[in-house]
Amino acid sequence: MPQIDQVMISYASQIVSLLVVLAIIYFGIAKAMLPKVQNTIDARAKRVTDDLAAAEAAHQRADEIEETYRNQMNDARSDANGVTTEAKANAAAENDKRVAAADEKLDAKLAEAEVALATARAAALTEIENVAVEATQDIVAKVSGGKVAKADASKAVKEVMANG
Repeated sequence: MPQIDQVMISYASQIVSLLVVLAIIYFGIAKAMLPKVQNTIDARAKRVTDDLAAAEAAHQRADEIEETYRNQMNDARSDANGVTTEAKANAAAENDKRVAAADEKLDAKLAEAEVALATARAAALTEIENVAVEATQDIVAKVSGGKVAKADASKAVKEVMANG
C-alpha cells in the first residue's frame, strides 16, 4: 500500500525535525539558561551563608554585651550593698549616740527626781513626826490628863517609827 508508505516517509521527516528542534531547545536551555539558574542558586547560597555568618557574629556580640551588662549589674549591686551597709552602720551609730544622749538626760532627770523625792520624803517624815508628836501629846493629855514634854513625845515617836 502506497498510502501507508507515504505516511511513514512524511512522519519520518517530521520526527527528525522534532528531534532537531528538541535538541536545539535542550542545548539552548543547557547553555543559556543553566548558567543563569546556577548563578542564582550560587548567589542565594552565598547570601544565606553570609547571613548565617552575620547572625553568628551578632549572636556573639549580643553574648558579649549581655556579659558586660551582667558584670555591670553585679558591680552596681555590690556598690549598692556597700552603700546600704555603710548607711545602716551610720544610722546605727547615730542612733546609738542619740540613745546615749537620751540616757544621760534621763539619768540626770532621774537623779534630780531622786533628790527631790528624798527631800520630799524627808520633809514628809519630819512633818509626820511633828504631827505624831503633837498627837501623842494631845492623846496623853486627854487620856491621862497629864502633860508630856515635847522632847519625851518626840523620843517615843522616833522609837516607834524606827521599829516600824
